[in-house]
Amino acid sequence: MDPLPRRRTLTALLGLPVGLAAAASSARAAEHKHDTAKAGATDHHAMMMKRVDAIESKQAISEILYLYARGWDRLDEEAVRGCFWPESSHAHGSFKGKSHDFITVAFPRIRKIIGTTHMVSNPIILLDGDRALSECYFQAHHRRLNTAATDEEDYYIQGRYIDRLERRGGLWKIIHRQGLSDVERVVPRADVALRNAPPEQRGRRKPDDALYAMMADFAAK
Repeated sequence: MDPLPRRRTLTALLGLPVGLAAAASSARAAEHKHDTAKAGATDHHAMMMKRVDAIESKQAISEILYLYARGWDRLDEEAVRGCFWPESSHAHGSFKGKSHDFITVAFPRIRKIIGTTHMVSNPIILLDGDRALSECYFQAHHRRLNTAATDEEDYYIQGRYIDRLERRGGLWKIIHRQGLSDVERVVPRADVALRNAPPEQRGRRKPDDALYAMMADFAAK
C-alpha cells in the first residue's frame, strides 16, 4: 500500500477523537448557553410578575383607604365595614378595641351631625408577600351644630392612619389600624352661596347622594 494514503488514513483516525471531543464540547457550550438563557428568561418573568403583583397590591390597598373615607362621608356602613377583616383591631382617639365595634359606636354619632368630608393622601405602602404596612395622612371636616345649638360650626382634624393589612384569597383588608391626630380646629360657619343652595347641589348621604344613582346607572349599561 502506498505509504502516503496510509499516513492520511492514520492521521484522520487519530484526529477523530479530537474532533469528536471538540464537537461534544461545542454541544455542551451551546446547551449551557441555552440553559442560561432559559434561566434568565424565567428569572426575568418571575421578576416582572413580582412587580405587577406589587403594583396591583398597592392600588388595591390605596382604594381601601379611599373607600374608608367615602364610606364615612356617605354614611355607607357596608363600605366602611368592608375595609376590615372581622377580627381587625382598632386604636383611634380614646377607642381601643375591634374595628367593627369602632364602626358600631361611631356611626350613630356621625349620623347626628350635618355632614363630613374625609380626605386621604400620601399613602406609603410596604409589601411582604400577603402582608402589608401602610401609612397615609387624613384630613377630616365635620359640619355640626355648635355647643349652644344656635348655629352651625366647622370642626377640622388631621393626622395619620397606620395600618397593617393582610391578603386572603386575593383580597386585601385591614387587620389593625392605629389612628394618630396632629391638628384640631373649630371655626364658626362662614358659608356664602352654599348656605342657601338646594339639596341637589350639595353632597348627601346614601342612598340620596348622586353617586349611588350614577353607580346604578353605570352598572345597568
